[in-house]
Amino acid sequence: MRYVLGIHLGRTRVTASVCRHGAAGWDAPEIVPLGVGVPWIESVLHVSPEGNLLVGQAALHRAGGEPDRIARAPLHRTGDPVPIVLGGVPYPAESLAAGMIGWIADRVAEAESAQAERIVVTHPPGWSAYRRGLLHDALDQAELPGVLALPCPIAAAESCATGVPGTPPGSLAPPTADGRPGDPAEAGVVPVGGLLGVGVLGGIGAQAALLRRTPRGFELLSHAESHEPEAGARLDDLLVERVVERGGFDENDPQLMAHLRTMCAAAKERLAHTGTTAVTESVSITREEFDDLARPVLSTAIGRLRRLTSAAPTDDLASVVLVGGSARLPLVGELARTMISVPVTVDDDPGTALCRGAALAARPRPAPAEPRGEDSGADAAVRSVEGGTPDSGTLVTTVHGLPAAFADHDPEHDRQEHDEEPPPGRPPVEITPLEPPKRRFAFARRGSSSDTRDGGR
Repeated sequence: MRYVLGIHLGRTRVTASVCRHGAAGWDAPEIVPLGVGVPWIESVLHVSPEGNLLVGQAALHRAGGEPDRIARAPLHRTGDPVPIVLGGVPYPAESLAAGMIGWIADRVAEAESAQAERIVVTHPPGWSAYRRGLLHDALDQAELPGVLALPCPIAAAESCATGVPGTPPGSLAPPTADGRPGDPAEAGVVPVGGLLGVGVLGGIGAQAALLRRTPRGFELLSHAESHEPEAGARLDDLLVERVVERGGFDENDPQLMAHLRTMCAAAKERLAHTGTTAVTESVSITREEFDDLARPVLSTAIGRLRRLTSAAPTDDLASVVLVGGSARLPLVGELARTMISVPVTVDDDPGTALCRGAALAARPRPAPAEPRGEDSGADAAVRSVEGGTPDSGTLVTTVHGLPAAFADHDPEHDRQEHDEEPPPGRPPVEITPLEPPKRRFAFARRGSSSDTRDGGR
C-alpha cells in the first residue's frame, strides 16, 4: 500500500507517523510505534567501529560501556563547524541525523513492506538555507535524496488544522465524545488569509511562531525560540531539586542523581493525568506543588508566544495552538488561556503532533485550480498524483525562501538569495571523508545480531 512518512527528530525524543493511501484516498496519520509500549524513542544514537547504527533504547544500552560512541539530538547540531567525535572518528552532525532518518525509514519500510512514497522531516524554524543544504547533502549520501523539509510550527499547524478526519482545513475544533468532528465555530476557524499562533513546548526549548493560512496551507511569518531549557528538561531539574531536598539524597552520587532524574521525568508525565504521584518510596509530589515549580518556567515560554501574537491584528488572528510533549501539562493550557486573548487549543496528543503534521504535509495535494475562461471545465481540473506528478512543484507550504524539497538546488545560490551570512568556517581539523552510517546497513543486517534486533524496540 502506498504511504508517506513524517518524522520529527526532537532534542529529546523521536516520533514518526504514516499516512496510507486506500480506496477512499489518503487516510489520517497513524503513529508508528518506534519504542516498546510508547510511540517514541530517545533522540540518541550509537555508531559501532564498523559504522553500524543503533538508535534509541538500544543505543542507550551501549552508553555505559561505550560513552564515546554516543551522540544525542544530532539534527540540532546541523551546521555546527565542530564535528561530533564518536570512537575517535569525527562525523558532521548532519550525517548522523541522516543516518537516524534512514534508520526510521527502513524500520517503517519493513513494517509496511514497501518504501515510503515521500518523507517529510521537521526542523527548527530558524534554520537558514545553508543548514538545510547541509542536511540535504548528508541525506543524499545516505541514499535518501528528495526528502522534504518542514519547519516545526508549520507541521504543528498542519496537524491541528487537518489532523481530524472530516474536519474542514483550518478548523481547530476537537472531535466530539462520539468521534464526530467538532464544531469549528466552537474553537475558531483559520480562514484563508487568517493568522494562527503556534507554541511548541518540547523537552528542552520552546518555540513561538505566527503563521498565515494560504490556499495551499500555512506560511511562516515570524518566529521566536529559546535554546535554553524552558520546558521539559528545566521542569525535570526543578523537580529533582525538590525531591533531593525533601528526601535528603546525596547530590554527589552521580548514579543516584541520574536515577532520580529518570524517576522525576516519569513523575512529571504522570502528573499530567493525576493529582499526586510517588517519585520515590519516601517522596510524593502533588500537582499543585509541581505547578508552583513549573509556573515561572512555563509563563516565560507562553509570554514569548503572547508577545509574538500581540503584534498581529486582532481581527486576523483566529486562534493559538499548543503542541510538544510539555504542552500536555494542564498548567500550560491554563496559562495560555489566561495570558492570550484569542481562543487557545492544546492538541489532544501534543507529543506526536509534529510528526503527524509532517505526514499530512507529505500527502500529495493538488494545486489550486486557476480559472481559464470558457474552457475551465475540464482544463481547470487539477491533476492529482494518481498516475502522474502533481501540477504543483512543491509538496509543502510556501515558507519565505524555504525550498520545500531538497532537489536540484544550489546551496551557494540559496545562501545568496535568502541568507546574508556566509557559511561558518570549518575548524582546522582533518575530517574523515563523509561516509555516514549507510541507510541500508540495518536493513541488510537485520536478524544477524541481537543488537540489531533490539534497535529501538
